[in-house]
Amino acid sequence: MAATFKRIKIQATVETAGMLVGEDQVAATVAALREKLTALDLAVLTIEAQDEPPVEFPESLEKELD
Repeated sequence: MAATFKRIKIQATVETAGMLVGEDQVAATVAALREKLTALDLAVLTIEAQDEPPVEFPESLEKELD
């Protein structure tokens, strides 16, 4: 019996966990993700960063950052 084949395309939406990066690092972070997806032979149609709600740091951590 001859094998039959079907041509398919899979479209997926991906999302990373929230990340804390400096404003000057956002573009580089997005570019790095694009490169990783491209290396997997995925066609990247769109990719963008979305703002996350602010995160409140514990007071002890804020003192360490000063």
